[in-house]
Amino acid sequence: MELELILERELTSQRPPGGTITDVHVCQHDSGKWHINIRVSWRKSALFHVALYDKKRIRLYKKVSSAIRHVVLGYGYDGIIHVHPHPGLEDTSAF
Repeated sequence: MELELILERELTSQRPPGGTITDVHVCQHDSGKWHINIRVSWRKSALFHVALYDKKRIRLYKKVSSAIRHVVLGYGYDGIIHVHPHPGLEDTSAF
């Protein structure tokens, strides 16, 4: 499923006043890398891929823990984070 991109700067320094992150999914690609899908209050109810701060390229992580840490510390999110590992990839070093 190909989603629209949301630049990371829109989640941090350019977040609208009162804007909140409403839903977070950390998903594993078949390559083993992880990416963040996010839903925000100031846009439609669609999920977006989180892109790099200033480039329209999906932000990727080697470990799921790094992605989760970035969501919590970088975006200030304190809700439920859904984790979706790719079926068949059981390499625990990615966790």
